[in-house]
Amino acid sequence: MKVECFIEEGAEQSLAADGAIACCCYVRPLSEDAVRLAYEEAWHGLWSRNVFSFVDSDWGTHMPITAFNSVTDGLDPNRRNREHFVANINLDAEGPWVPYADGVWFQPCCFNVTSGGFSVVLKGLPGAQLGVHYHVGTVHGYTMRGHWRYLEHDWVAKPGTFIYEPAGEAHTLVITDDSPEPALILFMVEGGLIYLDKGINGAFSAYEDGFTMLELTRKYYREVGLDVGQLDLLVR
Repeated sequence: MKVECFIEEGAEQSLAADGAIACCCYVRPLSEDAVRLAYEEAWHGLWSRNVFSFVDSDWGTHMPITAFNSVTDGLDPNRRNREHFVANINLDAEGPWVPYADGVWFQPCCFNVTSGGFSVVLKGLPGAQLGVHYHVGTVHGYTMRGHWRYLEHDWVAKPGTFIYEPAGEAHTLVITDDSPEPALILFMVEGGLIYLDKGINGAFSAYEDGFTMLELTRKYYREVGLDVGQLDLLVR
């Protein structure tokens, strides 16, 4: 059962007695007190599952976040594999693209539940963007199609561009309006990333890592009737 909990001023809250409680919180406006209250309740065990889905009121999309206590990949020990594997990504339009933001989708390559990182192929339409976010680890990216950039930098990535991002940087990913085609970018993300409400002195809006990306992808696969078991092969 999904339980909706809107943490914003004047909003009603609904809770249910269920072993798995998920909340849906509007990112804007979200006061510091509301965020602190959510953390305190999660920390004291009031929510047993602690899987959130944050809704960005500008994008109108769900961004999964995991409250900051214990989570797992959901696999039994005998189902975990630490050997090498091959992920075949379908870059065509009919590929299993997981909706992420307005005009942005991804296909998973790897869920690294050891470091909390993940690798994905990101697809974005011209003019689409991801909100400003802060990386706690390094990122490597390779552009296969289209043009994109970070608003905080003056370079533009084109097919063949490789980028390295140091930990501790906040930036806003934008597919350029004049991109000749949808952008396709391979991102290898070490550790989690934190979405912010603004670029300078930004406050917490949402969190993403290998666990939340796995949860989001499993949910989408179930909704559209894809084989969720195939995702287990990508967990390391």
